[in-house]
Amino acid sequence: MTNQSTPLSILRVGVDSLSGQLHQNGTLHDPVFGAPTQYGSAYYAWCCAVLAGRLEDGEGYRDRAAGLLSEAIDHTADPERQPYASGFDRQTLSITDRLNHRDFTWPPILKTYLALGERTERGGFRRRLAEVDVEASFLSRPPSNWASVWLSGEWLRMAAGLSSTSSDELDAWIDVFFEDGDAGFDLDLGMYLERGNPNAYDLFTRAHFTDLLLQGYAGRNRDRLENFLTTGLRRSLNLQLSDGSLASGYRSAGQTWVLSAQIALFTGSRTLRLGSSADQEGAWLGAWRAFGSLARWQRPDGYFSPVQNLLPPELRVGYEAYTADGHYSPLALGFLASAVYAGFGDDDPPSSVELDGRPAVRLAEGAPTHRGAVHLGRLSIGVHAEADDSYDATGLVDITFGSGRQLHFVSAARHLSGGPWLVPGLALRDGLGAQPVIAVGALRHNVSSRLARSGTAGLQFETTMSGSDLAARRYRWQGSVGDSGVKLVETVPGWPGWLTLLVPYLRDLGSAATTVVSLLDSGVRFALGDEWVEFAVEGEIERGIDLPYGYENRRGLCGLVRLDLTEPGETLRWSVVSSD
Repeated sequence: MTNQSTPLSILRVGVDSLSGQLHQNGTLHDPVFGAPTQYGSAYYAWCCAVLAGRLEDGEGYRDRAAGLLSEAIDHTADPERQPYASGFDRQTLSITDRLNHRDFTWPPILKTYLALGERTERGGFRRRLAEVDVEASFLSRPPSNWASVWLSGEWLRMAAGLSSTSSDELDAWIDVFFEDGDAGFDLDLGMYLERGNPNAYDLFTRAHFTDLLLQGYAGRNRDRLENFLTTGLRRSLNLQLSDGSLASGYRSAGQTWVLSAQIALFTGSRTLRLGSSADQEGAWLGAWRAFGSLARWQRPDGYFSPVQNLLPPELRVGYEAYTADGHYSPLALGFLASAVYAGFGDDDPPSSVELDGRPAVRLAEGAPTHRGAVHLGRLSIGVHAEADDSYDATGLVDITFGSGRQLHFVSAARHLSGGPWLVPGLALRDGLGAQPVIAVGALRHNVSSRLARSGTAGLQFETTMSGSDLAARRYRWQGSVGDSGVKLVETVPGWPGWLTLLVPYLRDLGSAATTVVSLLDSGVRFALGDEWVEFAVEGEIERGIDLPYGYENRRGLCGLVRLDLTEPGETLRWSVVSSD
């Protein structure tokens, strides 16, 4: 970590990269679509307010924050105004949706107002904030994750004496998150549940409730919120990969706001002293681990990236239908601003040895997520036993090799023309040569033996597959992390045909270098700068081929290596090692 890569400096560089998109009417526009977007103005205002309070030359940021705040209040207060852009078409670069996302603007608006202090009195902000009807302006109600956002903002308005909402009303809204149902808090997992159970929106929701406590909420739900958030903190620490990212899981994986939400969550949890001293130490390391990754995604001479790659925004690589630079970049910077405001970066950062020195940790979840992770030192793996094929594949979804690196195998990849999601792992074919293959991880799986711990640093599970000619066949997966790398065993009992190892790999993340692929007698070697990773299979390889173009994942443009074994069999044994 260099002196130039402090949290405050990254916040400033990111904010400045977007300054050319600030319009005189007080809105931040997206650089591709030329229009204001759902999060942009409010979160950009909050970032500017934090910079104004932390920089000696911050007066310009203060003026900018006040102008943005005024427009953000007007837009939030009037639900009859056309909502800002919130959905985008990748093929035509056009705006497709304008959903009412005002729910998300309330915390940054209130935080900016409170941070600016006397400056806000000149614009009548106090009166204007007091007049906002939250039930008219905000679309969602508990237990929606959207509601967790405006509730955390509403508490700030209550604490400032600007709201008619009573403590009993606020607590009644919070109560709903604790009720049994398809959405809300799973107290055992420490996870917020909603459709698809995304790891990102679990993190997002708990970050806002952590902020609620951090801002002094003391209602009748405080104790049970602390208990839930402590369990959730441990889940977040267990799901953080060694490069600082969050293990893949349904939508919004690979967004930079997920990195900065970890920073905010871990910083707030440590300030609140949630959990044990070991939890707080883990939160400190986790915040810096996430920051190390976040700092990497400032495009050279470009806009701060909303996704974990540096490719131009027009390419939309790693973007989802609701992602754009004008709102998800300010959201990422806004979470970082909250962490900086709470003191993140005021202490010296840990060394790379500390960041990469994690003892053996395993997470093995059953229903409803069927997800797990293993960490040992600088190595991490993320595993899905029953993935939802809307976004993910089953098997080994993530492999990371430590902080400060770029060559990782994170999240499923897909061909640009569509088709199945692919992760490193077993594929099946009927004969020798260039036969079609069925990627096992891309099929639908129903867990028959739940994801469980194996050995000292491993996981295992068994499923029944569906689809193609493999319907009702069993599939067994086992993987372990050791000092020398990762070892994996995949079996389709009774399979009479041939085996293939498929390895989707990151070829171009938008930096100056691209990954070099070398096919070996035993497998394949990937090299990016000084980093290298080798995949090796047991058994003779009939044919190895590199398809360097046509694929992508959330980290960038990808290729695909196919390693066909010569002999038929039912079990594929393979391993992964990397440079130190």
